[in-house]
Amino acid sequence: MHFYTCGELLLDLILEPDGKLNAVAGGSQVNVALNLAKVIQQVQMIGLLGKDGPGNLLLTKLQSNKVDTSLIIQDQAYKTGLAFASLDEDGKAVFDIYKARFNDAVFQIPYPTLDAESVISFGSLAAIDPVWQAFLRPLLQMARKQGSLVFYDPNIRCGFKAESDTSKVVENMWQANIIRGSDEDFLKIFETDHADAIVQKAALSPGQILIITRGSGDLDCVHQGDLFNFPVPALPSVKSTVGAGDAFNSGFLFAWSHLKLNRQSLLQGLSAKQLGMLVGAGLSFARDVCQSSGNQISDAVAERAKSLVSFPAA
Repeated sequence: MHFYTCGELLLDLILEPDGKLNAVAGGSQVNVALNLAKVIQQVQMIGLLGKDGPGNLLLTKLQSNKVDTSLIIQDQAYKTGLAFASLDEDGKAVFDIYKARFNDAVFQIPYPTLDAESVISFGSLAAIDPVWQAFLRPLLQMARKQGSLVFYDPNIRCGFKAESDTSKVVENMWQANIIRGSDEDFLKIFETDHADAIVQKAALSPGQILIITRGSGDLDCVHQGDLFNFPVPALPSVKSTVGAGDAFNSGFLFAWSHLKLNRQSLLQGLSAKQLGMLVGAGLSFARDVCQSSGNQISDAVAERAKSLVSFPAA
């Protein structure tokens, strides 16, 4: 299976409650790419970087972690974005994002060759930017034609305008086979986090999977018209929630590959056991990230994941 992560590349500056400042590679799809590479998956990142210090740092980080960067271009006129995350005592992050507008250099990014063994992961506010959406549409149409799986995470942070942006999110949801968002995401988008209401408002089909995560609260999953609820085991402490959702996505996709599932599997319908294994892997990755000040899974969890024959249900 070959993974393609498509989205914004950012340098994350994480301010901890004790005043310590960490600079790490960031952007939701960067985190997914790095996590998947850690568990020995073939992964390519699709995106745009500036020819600047943060851009060079991000490119080096990806390449040194075995992420294929041949679908990333660097443009002199574009400035690599920065995301400043302030952590409170509970590890919850408040983001301030500083970035330039996408320019026409986006359209110089080459499209990959896709097939039924390909998986595209995309999301965040980049996915509702008009320039980036114009690049995305042909990619997602290609994925549909070739039978590739599409995974979408709205990942709403600052700057979302419901009156103009909700329709763009819905368009992205229609193009995806699997949608995973937090309760906070869906409250901003639809003013509800109830699974049945989201399915109705977004006009989702039975063959899609909708996942709603709620931090330490129970997780809901809708597939083939059925609602599945998975409890989330409590953590003794949370150091940082930065990258937790991205880690969940990574674990879910890693398990998807491990179970040798494909888009046809969705049409046939996944069992409760299969969904539990996928969710269980996602929660395992997310829990690990919450217990560190970084935004990717630890080497220890990656090694354990690679050695697993199966994943426990959540």
